[in-house]
Amino acid sequence: MSDLGAYVIAAGGTGGHIIPGIALANEIRAQKPDVAIVFVGTAHGLESKIVTAAGYPLELVDASGFVGKTRTRQFQSLARVPTGFFQARALLKKHRARAVVGVGGYVTVPVLLAARSLGIPTLIHESNARPGVANRFLNRFATRTAVGLAAANQHLRRAGVVTGTPVRREFFEIPAFDPEASTRRLLVFGGSQGSRIINRAVARAAVLLEKSGLEVMHVTGDKDLAGTRQRYTRMPANWKLEPFLPRLWEQMAAADLVLARAGAMTVSELAAAGRPSILVPFGAAAAGHQLENARALYKAGASIVIDEKDLKAESLAGTIVELMKNRARLTAMAQKARSLARPNAAADLAKLLFEAEAAR
Repeated sequence: MSDLGAYVIAAGGTGGHIIPGIALANEIRAQKPDVAIVFVGTAHGLESKIVTAAGYPLELVDASGFVGKTRTRQFQSLARVPTGFFQARALLKKHRARAVVGVGGYVTVPVLLAARSLGIPTLIHESNARPGVANRFLNRFATRTAVGLAAANQHLRRAGVVTGTPVRREFFEIPAFDPEASTRRLLVFGGSQGSRIINRAVARAAVLLEKSGLEVMHVTGDKDLAGTRQRYTRMPANWKLEPFLPRLWEQMAAADLVLARAGAMTVSELAAAGRPSILVPFGAAAAGHQLENARALYKAGASIVIDEKDLKAESLAGTIVELMKNRARLTAMAQKARSLARPNAAADLAKLLFEAEAAR
């Protein structure tokens, strides 16, 4: 551990929370290679896989979700807050935290509360167009606040700096959409954990799309690979099923159209890559934030949005075929998507962090 103390990043749950934290950590490391960086998460999310794979140490505290849970689960979640708070205080003292960042997930609440109690500067980052309960609460006292989309500030007491959401640099290196290309490639994925609703609709639409000449990469998520394979009555030529793509940017670079959920990470990656999309917001997402994310791309002309209840095989197949035939529209959508990209998001977020630290 550095004698200077560590930057602590609280992130947990899904890749949409953790990956921006890693992008920020990489930027901090590039600017201050001698300073320690420590992540804090829980034992329940993807952080144990993603953070350690990225080469950063991970500490664990006791925390669980509140929104959308039963009353019993909500009570249990609230009961964990004091334990998580004191665990976080101990960790921040152990690593002599110089500043703490919350980039999403319920773990941020005990960690940032602990930081405040110790007088440690804090920064929160909200990726979604509609902030979650945790960040709306933490925004009241955080030293600095950053948002991925300007629309988020409509829901915050103290407006944040619009930095964009950090994504992996490989997405920004994807070549611009080629209006002259004759390819007809569709990429389907449902976020870091997959989407059964999208998987079901695409499997049923396969028969309708079989003669369209499409090349399809369908990413199902680990838990629904077998089930999705069974739903296909037959697999068309040039269609592939994969449970997960660790190098998603490679398939996005090859895609002419993307069908996906509308998590903050996904919409940021689509913007960075400059790819047109059909977005199906997750209906159960807290506070409807995926719908708000999708609307941001739709209003810019970069995406078509389909509500879950309207996701039918016949209409989906028709929309895909219609778009694939209209290269000019795909090109315009791609250009609109890339106009929303924030290539300096990680650097801008690191700057805010250093400003928060200096304000101590």
